[in-house]
Amino acid sequence: MPALYLFNRRTLLAGDDLQLPSLAWGCLSAVQLFLLLPYLLYFTIELLLLRGSLSDPENNYLTWEQQRFADLSGFHDVSVDKRYHERNVLDVDDYITSMEQRFPNMHSAECAQATAGFSDMTYPFLILLYFFGMSGFCAVSLWYEQKIFQLSSLGTPTLNIDLRAPLRKFIESKMTLLAGVNLFLLVYASACTIRFIADFVRCFSTMWWITWFVLLGTQGLQCLFAFTTLISILRVKPSASRVEGSSTDFPSAVEPDFYHQHTDHLHTHNNAEIAEEIWRGRCEGCCRVLAVSTCFLFGGQSIVSQASEGSGEKFYGDISRALADYFAGFGDMPTGEPGLDVVPSDVALGFVVLRHIQAQRKLLARRDALQQMGYGSQRGSSIDLTEPNNATTQVMNRRTLLFRWRNKSSSTQSIADVEAEGSSIRNETNSISVTDHPIISRTDEEYQSFSRVVLSPLNSEDVAAIDEGAHFARHQLAIYTWMLYFYMFPVTGTLRLIGRVLREKMQCGNSTIEGSGRNYGRCSLDIDGENAPTNETIVGDNFLHTHEATMLAHARLDKSDIAYASFEAGFYETPYFIVVDREWKSVVLSIRGSLTLEDCVVDVLLDPSPLDNLGEQYGFSGNGQYCHGGVLECTQWLYADLTRHKILDKLLLGENSEYSDYTLRIVGHSLGAGIGVILSLMLRNTFPNLRCICYSPPGGLLTWELATSCSDFVNSFVLDSDIVPRLSLNNMESLRDEVLNLIARVKLSKYDIAKSIFWHGLCGEVELGDLDFLIQQNDDMLYPSDNVPDSAFLRQLRRFESMQQNRRSTRGVAREIKLYPPGKIVHLVKTGQNKHCVHSLTACLTCGASNAGSEYTPIRKENDDFNEVEISPTLWTDHFPNRVCIEIERVAARFGINATRVTS
Repeated sequence: MPALYLFNRRTLLAGDDLQLPSLAWGCLSAVQLFLLLPYLLYFTIELLLLRGSLSDPENNYLTWEQQRFADLSGFHDVSVDKRYHERNVLDVDDYITSMEQRFPNMHSAECAQATAGFSDMTYPFLILLYFFGMSGFCAVSLWYEQKIFQLSSLGTPTLNIDLRAPLRKFIESKMTLLAGVNLFLLVYASACTIRFIADFVRCFSTMWWITWFVLLGTQGLQCLFAFTTLISILRVKPSASRVEGSSTDFPSAVEPDFYHQHTDHLHTHNNAEIAEEIWRGRCEGCCRVLAVSTCFLFGGQSIVSQASEGSGEKFYGDISRALADYFAGFGDMPTGEPGLDVVPSDVALGFVVLRHIQAQRKLLARRDALQQMGYGSQRGSSIDLTEPNNATTQVMNRRTLLFRWRNKSSSTQSIADVEAEGSSIRNETNSISVTDHPIISRTDEEYQSFSRVVLSPLNSEDVAAIDEGAHFARHQLAIYTWMLYFYMFPVTGTLRLIGRVLREKMQCGNSTIEGSGRNYGRCSLDIDGENAPTNETIVGDNFLHTHEATMLAHARLDKSDIAYASFEAGFYETPYFIVVDREWKSVVLSIRGSLTLEDCVVDVLLDPSPLDNLGEQYGFSGNGQYCHGGVLECTQWLYADLTRHKILDKLLLGENSEYSDYTLRIVGHSLGAGIGVILSLMLRNTFPNLRCICYSPPGGLLTWELATSCSDFVNSFVLDSDIVPRLSLNNMESLRDEVLNLIARVKLSKYDIAKSIFWHGLCGEVELGDLDFLIQQNDDMLYPSDNVPDSAFLRQLRRFESMQQNRRSTRGVAREIKLYPPGKIVHLVKTGQNKHCVHSLTACLTCGASNAGSEYTPIRKENDDFNEVEISPTLWTDHFPNRVCIEIERVAARFGINATRVTS
């Protein structure tokens, strides 16, 4: 930063973003100059030399061998005394023979005939001129790239930016003058080749022609990139004026430009409503493009069909208001002053640095806490927190120390004080729990330490929770059907399904449910005393029945276990199935999470909805309580659909019900987990023994009272850095503010930071690394938080924070409502990594997004513990339902629980 202005137009690049591009272009020019051109030039010169040694217009009547002898001897009469010339012929004979072997194409009769006895050398002379011009162009390009690299490396993202002022002129001349010369040379060489290739194709080897076209191809790519970039820049409206050489490098007027059109240019007129309308149009357009470009594979039919019905405000109003507020202050300020000026690379830099800062906070707080309890010494001491045979593990046997945001004013509080606040002794295998609400500070660098329960295989309650979570994890996986199945088994998925169908065909005719004494010839569950027709049991499947087949394969169920399944999806219409689990004596209702574009639209219905009327209607305490608006809409649709089909009533409440002693268990993942919790609140009076198991539930789901009061019947499971349980407006605003504050503190160039992080492992486990090294690395990258040098960006940041505060206050009470994940939460925290070479290679190839070899520890968490978005390569992949299922089953195996059932 600041953004780079070219031709008086703002771009999405900063001056310090150009090291890697200039290095790449410099390497390409070096390859052209030192590899391609010398190879082509060598063969071209050899062909030209043949013209002087093997061609003579007076000897055209001679044969090829005779002409060569005549040219070498210098006489045209072959009958002269050869003794005079014998010595000269013998001296060059070996050379000629070797040349014929090295350049057979040039010495062939076809080449001699095509070049009129080597007298027509127009094409070699023309391309020789091209080579000289191209050599000069590459040399100048290398000098340009070297200067751009040097200038771009000067200063930091926020300081000494005046040193990068000459960059603009270099880049503008490169994109015009140099690009024009390159285009001229390309057209010249292409025209020569088209004119003479038919004549000279026999004179050069195949490798020469490949090298020639590679050179022309790289030239073409250079020209294409230069001119498309130039056109895209020139299409942007220019700023009215600029202060040349200004340290801010901002336009002095408020004309809209390339970046402001995508952020907040209309906020310069303080017109929030128009900004929201623009964001709404962008969101709607993006969804339509995604739907059509993916051929509706991930839904979107409803989005396209309702685009003309004016439903933009209904579906995109919440997210458009949130985005307009989130980016308010980016761009120019209403006063005409430059607003917050950041480019994408600045944000990426902030996220990279934040990941290291978060790791330092965790490790530092953990070490200091252990020192207070007598398990460590001073700062220089080394405490290995991942080694199983040390004092740390002795402490962790009964409790674990975790960390979250805290207020600096209470930084002197000891661990004993922290434990004393809100603590409660549960039993000798459980730890002290802190139940105070977190205090979020947007500029803090300290975490508050607190203790949480590590689930133990010696505790029956812990074992029961893990057993239940591992057993029903397959049900939340099953409702994602074929799409997730082929994602998990891209190669063998089809063969697995074929084998399963064949086994079902052989077993279906004599399928008998153990314990019931009944024979189900059609392999479907008997609800009304007779076999239900398949077209009424399974709704919305395709003609290949892939939804049904993959659902059964995921959950390892029999077809006879299915009571009802609906795979139809749309706005608020969520796929679900109902099956009977005889092993656990449960009727299981599994609800799918977000998979289609319609689900994503529901996810961004952010405004909280009151639950007062719903609580009064269904008998739970909803006074003053709120929940996620989109989740509530989906829940009401699902409740109406269940009421219409009365499947649960027939299975569990009917007079002749076979499963009256079974427990209703509602399971779901992501959006499905949120729907399951609200539905459980609505159904609990009807089914008092109801249980709800949530996997990766949304973070902004319920207000505090409801989120904690449902702990008696709701269990939630969260995998490590999963972002969804941490997603809320408050958390996202905190993330934005901290990233911006870290950008202001950076004291190295982006290139230097990239080198430092890359050489020490870009995808390494910084959270499990060496604390002292991490502290030193962060100190080298950042200024202390209390000693940040003044800069134009820092002043912009202070104005931005003030504007955001004012903006937040205008949104009323709804924006201040805090929502939390539901129930009693088990967090699978990554506590170790297998160092096997295969796991390390997998982590490297996936940039750390793989969890191969990861070791997780189940820990009891409070609902307000997920108050910060953790920056991690796995923050999205930890949300995948297959990964959640596999890791819970592995934890269950360590607890001695056999969670997986034999595939039928």
